[in-house]
Amino acid sequence: MQIIRKKNLNKLAFVNAHIIDPCTKMDGIGTLLTQGKKIAQVGVGLSKNRIPNDATIIDCKKNILAPGIIDIRARLGEPGNEHKETITSASNAALSGGITSLVSMPDSDPIVDQISVVEFIARRARETNGVKIFPAASISKNLEGKKLTEMGLLLEAGVVLFTDANRSIGNSKMMHQALTYSDNFNILLMQHPEENNLSEGGAMNSGSLSTRLGLPGISRLSEIIQIERDIRLLENTGGKLHFSNISTKESVDIIVKAKKRGLNISCSTAPHYFLLNEEAVGQWRTFAKVSPPLRNEYDRKAIYKAIIKGDIDAIISDHSPHDQDSKRLPFEQAASGIIGLETLLQLSLKLVHQGNMKLIDLLERLTYTPSKIIGLELGRLTKNTAADIIIFDPNQKEIIDPRKFKSKSRNCPFEKEPVKGKILATVVDGRIAFQNKSQKMIA
Repeated sequence: MQIIRKKNLNKLAFVNAHIIDPCTKMDGIGTLLTQGKKIAQVGVGLSKNRIPNDATIIDCKKNILAPGIIDIRARLGEPGNEHKETITSASNAALSGGITSLVSMPDSDPIVDQISVVEFIARRARETNGVKIFPAASISKNLEGKKLTEMGLLLEAGVVLFTDANRSIGNSKMMHQALTYSDNFNILLMQHPEENNLSEGGAMNSGSLSTRLGLPGISRLSEIIQIERDIRLLENTGGKLHFSNISTKESVDIIVKAKKRGLNISCSTAPHYFLLNEEAVGQWRTFAKVSPPLRNEYDRKAIYKAIIKGDIDAIISDHSPHDQDSKRLPFEQAASGIIGLETLLQLSLKLVHQGNMKLIDLLERLTYTPSKIIGLELGRLTKNTAADIIIFDPNQKEIIDPRKFKSKSRNCPFEKEPVKGKILATVVDGRIAFQNKSQKMIA
């Protein structure tokens, strides 16, 4: 990338860009113009005569220009766990990974079940002036699974979805009630796919490896039974339901059948579920401890194929930052979760580089579809929509090095993994919020 002419920074002209927009199916060399926070013009072969005389012109040198990534499941640490992550550090990490919008999980301290906490997150996001942060609130008060939160009031305060994060709603009557509210008030519920009684006390996927390592296992049935139950409830109530972190073949099959019956249901998974299997745990490697756990190779391959086919709607980071003291413990006691904001695009691009997926289809799973799931008009390159875009080189080689991450945490099982893909710039509301050091354009 190269700046050709620097004038009005409120008017940007990205020229000579390989524009890919999954929403409009645009895929070719063209130009995108911004005016303030909005996209003013975009098109393949857009005439140079359309560029305002006072615009700043940036030559993209045929690198990919696409909608910014929308991550619908990430933990920010703040409030309460600022030693693991802050809104500022998470924002910087997200922008460097090409993420322009994210949904923050409610399992902070205090838990996001009150309007005051929603307002705190919104205020801190404005102060940071980085990635767009949309808070999720808990379905149950204090994440206890006993009493519903004030969903209507929290929705009015700016909450985009409701979830109990890494705890599923175990009480069927309460989940039925939550889905009824979902139907009546057009509320999206995100469910963690683990039946609590079956998964409680487990540390990794149940099987021969867990037996050899002497670790308590979590059965695949935990995920399958939870999904089956919730779909039965959804059939009775209506509403919108999303399952995150899908990890088994049977889960995908059940969800696909439910979609065919017309249910308003969607699902997502994270790169570790389609790139790693339970062997990554190795000799009690806690950096590979996640929830649900990494499954066997059979399930990993099934999740990989389900993304390609579109049976899995979206790819998420499931960013879960942890300090060393939380991970460098005996496996059973260690915290679950890995960081993923800065590696989401790079790891997902393996689906393309391995020859199994078109880039425009992958970007759809990362941009347009996530925006539809949470009901926001983002993730698209159309006139008068938010100028949230990324420019990246999909072929630039790198080695993942957590020491260089902007996140405060380093719990990444992909250290030293060779990847292709480099974010050159991230634009949020028409403002260049991140520039790669090697591509520094505007001071």
